[in-house]
Amino acid sequence: MSSKMRSSVGLLFLLCALVGCMTSPEEPDNLIPEDQYISLLVEFQLVRTYQETGRIDSLATDSLRKRIFQHYNISPTAFQSSHTYYQQFPGEQKKRIDKAIEELRMDRVADSIRTRRRAPLPPNN
Repeated sequence: MSSKMRSSVGLLFLLCALVGCMTSPEEPDNLIPEDQYISLLVEFQLVRTYQETGRIDSLATDSLRKRIFQHYNISPTAFQSSHTYYQQFPGEQKKRIDKAIEELRMDRVADSIRTRRRAPLPPNN
């Protein structure tokens, strides 16, 4: 086989591989809407934070996760298939994660304000 022919075969193979990679992933039947998916990301991050800081144990973590799925009327399978699907679009997934992070920041600010309102005022000297 000549070098020119090998180059052509190599180029053809590369093109076929690229076309195969460019096929759009199939959307799952039970895809969770983006806004609900972002809310779930926030909820699960809060649960993870509570567990990592020792506020709750693994049994409570599992219970909270089940309650979150029940609250949103979503199955763990639907969440996982939606998560897998959304992750196939890195640019859009970054935007979703950024939005979830912003929601977490806003929750933290709101908690801080509530805590300050409940704190007793220092005595007036």
